[in-house]
Amino acid sequence: MDKENKEPILVNGEEVGEGLVEQELHMLRERYAREMSHQEMEEMQAKIKSDARENAVERILLMQRARTETDNVRPEEIEARFIGLKQQHGGGDEEFVKRFDLKDEDVAKIKADIEDGVRLEKYFDEICKNALRPGEADSRAYYDAHFEEFKVPEMVHAAHIVQQPSPDMPMEKVYAELLNVRERLKDGEAFDTLAQKYSHCGDGGHDLGYFARGQMVQVFEDVAFDTKVGEYSDVFQSEFGYHILTVLDRKDESVRDFIEVRYDIESMLFDERKNELIGAEADKLRAGADIRNLEIVGE
Repeated sequence: MDKENKEPILVNGEEVGEGLVEQELHMLRERYAREMSHQEMEEMQAKIKSDARENAVERILLMQRARTETDNVRPEEIEARFIGLKQQHGGGDEEFVKRFDLKDEDVAKIKADIEDGVRLEKYFDEICKNALRPGEADSRAYYDAHFEEFKVPEMVHAAHIVQQPSPDMPMEKVYAELLNVRERLKDGEAFDTLAQKYSHCGDGGHDLGYFARGQMVQVFEDVAFDTKVGEYSDVFQSEFGYHILTVLDRKDESVRDFIEVRYDIESMLFDERKNELIGAEADKLRAGADIRNLEIVGE
């Protein structure tokens, strides 16, 4: 638990578990990682942790209401989901229990959590039953207003041969061997064959697939985007060793067509509308709740 939150957070007398806060924190970090730089993430850590605590509180509030507002969950539904959970983690009862060192009370708690989850899903369905489903006009308006989101950056499909110097293979020997490999490539020998023999990647790891700028270390990116399709780079050094690369294909920057993304946009907009309804319900519940030991960090 965070040092600044020594006392457990209580929501109408129910403790907010550390695991739930960590789960919310993980989801927020994943979301923010797509929207901001690593440095911005570091500067926002206290606020992100605060938001995770608040999200956990709201989830408990919604769960408490779901327990009173939804019909009983059929035992068969709970058992079916429990079986599905076991299958994700090894299959049978014995393997599942052994893997997580579960006692009878742990299994009962897992099933209770499953029941809560099902109740929450049903409660959300009830809250969102009147949410308007977006249509083509809505998705087209979003597409036109957020055109930049649908740009596909320039990409190259590259493969490389890499060697790391070692006491048995000093830098000079690595460099000389890769120079020889490059000459053999220029003479027409197959890249895949030489990569299998000389690259320290092994197991076909020499084919890097397509990547855009910003996905590789800078020196590797610079060489890859400066190399023409079908050509071989000079031997160059990165923090991972010495390389020769070839570019197998190149895709220019493009924009995804509306018809390609229309239904993805509609799904996203529908989720936003439902989340707004759920958020409004959480705000109402929070206004009348007894919440203790929740520390909030401002912007």
